[in-house]
Amino acid sequence: MIWNAWVLSLIIGQIAVAAINAAAFVNAVRIVRHWDTSSLSPAQLELEHKSELVATIVSWSLLFQAFSLLVFEITARSLAPFIPGAMCTVGTLHAHYLGWPVLFVKIIALYLYGWWIVVNHLDLRVEGFPLTRLKSWYIVALCPLLVLDLLMQIAYFSGLDPSVISSCCGVIFEVGGEGFGSSVASLPPRMTRALLLGFLAALLICSYVLRWENGTRGQIAYAMGSFVGLGLGIAGAVAFVAPYVYMMPALHCPFIFLDQEHFNYGYLVYIPLFLGSFLGMSLAVLQAVEWKFPVTGCEARELRASFVRYSRTAWLVFLAAAYAPVVKFWIDTGGRADLFQVGY
Repeated sequence: MIWNAWVLSLIIGQIAVAAINAAAFVNAVRIVRHWDTSSLSPAQLELEHKSELVATIVSWSLLFQAFSLLVFEITARSLAPFIPGAMCTVGTLHAHYLGWPVLFVKIIALYLYGWWIVVNHLDLRVEGFPLTRLKSWYIVALCPLLVLDLLMQIAYFSGLDPSVISSCCGVIFEVGGEGFGSSVASLPPRMTRALLLGFLAALLICSYVLRWENGTRGQIAYAMGSFVGLGLGIAGAVAFVAPYVYMMPALHCPFIFLDQEHFNYGYLVYIPLFLGSFLGMSLAVLQAVEWKFPVTGCEARELRASFVRYSRTAWLVFLAAAYAPVVKFWIDTGGRADLFQVGY
């Protein structure tokens, strides 16, 4: 068991969020069972007032929950000095069998929490709050995930043993090694650079096409492209972005460049990557809501149009951040060398 201020702050914050959403769960069940917009009864009026209050509280609590992904990474990084063999977040996550599952659960939850906030935002823009029952079902579905997230973190931090030697990032993301991390690190850098650049260029062109042709198929294609772009972006960060930041062709760690030593450059890569993919995939969520609730059509279309613009900006920032170290290396070497050719 290893506990410090970061761990305690994270767990206490997560317990508070779980408690808030437990109360929201009770109200959500009441809304699901008794909501009736055609009724003018005192019970219905009470539900309407409570639903607005609960929606505001849940929005802020889920926003914190999404932010907890960043806090979890910082917390895991802060524990690396206490674990033999760990040099960064990778070693801390690898020190317990729940480390990587917790990270993946929090990444998935980041999108699910965010989409509730999107649905709630759309509901507030439409007269009559037609999505209240849908939001309540959504809260009911999210509560088990909130509890799972909390319990897995408690089990993970409680199970960390400072006497157990962990593996460093150089082993987990070793080129030519075994395991998923090594497989991603072993992707050909030139091919990955070209594939990521070409795919995101096509995605950006698609975003501009949507300004004139705002059809359903284009929206769904952009949402699917944003999902694929997320995977390619993470693969690119491991395969070539991180080595160019470190100026070390053999070091593919996707976490070290989040440190202050590298001016927290990783945040400039990951934040627009996750934001661009989230906003892009949100088009499919909004499209599905519009199909089910046609009354949201006008507001949903306006929201999708703004999401396309913001997503495009985020993808452009990600591209600039991902390829800036490559361009800098080429400039420094007069365009005559490749980092991986130099290294090997």
